[in-house]
Amino acid sequence: MADPKKREELSGVVEDALGFNFRSLKTLRDLILRPRTVFQAYAERDRVRYTPAIRLFLGLVGLQVLISTLWGGWAGLMRRQIETSDPAVRDMYVQISGDRLEPYLQHYGDAMGVGQPLLVAGFSSLSVFVLGWFRPALSWPSRLNIGMGVLTVGSVVGLLLMPVLIMPDSARWSGLSMLAIGVVYFITLLRGAPGVLADTTAGAWGKAFVFTLVLMLLVVLAGIVMALVGMGYALFRLGPA
Repeated sequence: MADPKKREELSGVVEDALGFNFRSLKTLRDLILRPRTVFQAYAERDRVRYTPAIRLFLGLVGLQVLISTLWGGWAGLMRRQIETSDPAVRDMYVQISGDRLEPYLQHYGDAMGVGQPLLVAGFSSLSVFVLGWFRPALSWPSRLNIGMGVLTVGSVVGLLLMPVLIMPDSARWSGLSMLAIGVVYFITLLRGAPGVLADTTAGAWGKAFVFTLVLMLLVVLAGIVMALVGMGYALFRLGPA
């Protein structure tokens, strides 16, 4: 049997190098396969068995940024989307940028790379108020970890669906991707709620629906705010035409 001390040291080295360790991978696996166990640990403020979900979420966001960088970053993804969209969409961006589309996309992509994970995490954290309504006795850290746990599972699916962003007619496919992520949010909370957030099957279904609706609205709102912030930043960096 492996020496537990050596295993712990190796786990620490892996975490220093990648931001993840074996406990993080176990947490991610259990959030997908048995979310109720993880939610129960978060509710009990158990910091030994599972990694805090906020750390997992930020790690997955970092992986998404790395993958998008390999595809040319946010600027490259937007460029592909514009090229495969209706010509009127490209004309709109050309008009917004004052006929300086390339630098506009670059500045917009820079803003997205920094602001998108912060805004999504910030807006999504507001879901703790809904979890507090479900179970007032839960502490704030417990609510935050449970909410971020749901968001983390959705982020795994979002990571797998990233190739959709570079497909032709990506706008249509992105809508289906959002629907798929919403279904994942719902299923994760439905499976994790019994005994933690709900005492009955009907309660679990109802609370899963309400939480999913609120979380999806918060994520969409974060996307709208980020688009406006990115546009404002890009125009500010471009200066007068």
